[in-house]
Amino acid sequence: MKKKLLLLAVLLVAGGAYYWYGRPQSAQPLVLYGNIDIRQVNTAFRVGGRLNAMNFEEGDVVHQGDVLAELDNEPFVNAQNQANAKITQAEAALENARRINKRKQALCKTKNASQQDCDTALANQEIAAADLEYAKSSADVAQTALNDTTLKSPADGVVLIRILEPGTMISAGVPVYTISLNDKMWVRAYIKETELGRVKIGTPVKVYTDSSDKVYDGHVGFISSTAEFTPKSIETASLRTDLVYRLRIVIDNADDYLKQGMPVTIKMAQ
Repeated sequence: MKKKLLLLAVLLVAGGAYYWYGRPQSAQPLVLYGNIDIRQVNTAFRVGGRLNAMNFEEGDVVHQGDVLAELDNEPFVNAQNQANAKITQAEAALENARRINKRKQALCKTKNASQQDCDTALANQEIAAADLEYAKSSADVAQTALNDTTLKSPADGVVLIRILEPGTMISAGVPVYTISLNDKMWVRAYIKETELGRVKIGTPVKVYTDSSDKVYDGHVGFISSTAEFTPKSIETASLRTDLVYRLRIVIDNADDYLKQGMPVTIKMAQ
């Protein structure tokens, strides 16, 4: 009886070894390794000034349109008031030019004014109209600058880095927050040239992490056309000298448990 059990165990082991190692390589599951990539944005003001308020901390959840930070807007309010005053001035100048031109044109019809005077009056009216349009454009620029003293979140996400603090003098374009966006998550992975024939755009995959038992669904969204050496962050002994191709695995059911840089295992659906 013991001999039969031993023989059965040997046959099972041999059969399993044949199934795994003896079958064609292309029939074995393709397993890849990679890291989670999440889109990030460095938010910045379009104008410079003194930073008045930073409204969120690292790790805070933000939504599109939330006010992230604010500049001291007093200089911009003053500029807006000046621009509005110039509009009022230009409107008065245009009204006066219209009255003068109207009188001159009437005098020209009765030959009581020279044609030159009439032409000058008409030209002054047109100049005054152009000055008013310029004043309105300047006011729009001032209003835009005033609006830009408030920095809003461009999308839903999580604050990764709070870069500056209130009181800092900053120039336009200096990053204030780094935000991790929630709209898309993917895996950056690499595949050997000999295995390229086993994947294509849209190939379904399963994604596994070391931190939970949840299995994520995904698909191949991008395959690089250029070979490169394996990055050290995911390098394995068997790939140290190999050229590989970069893949982007789009995760279809991503959640908050996936973090930037998290290592994952990808298994291609057979």
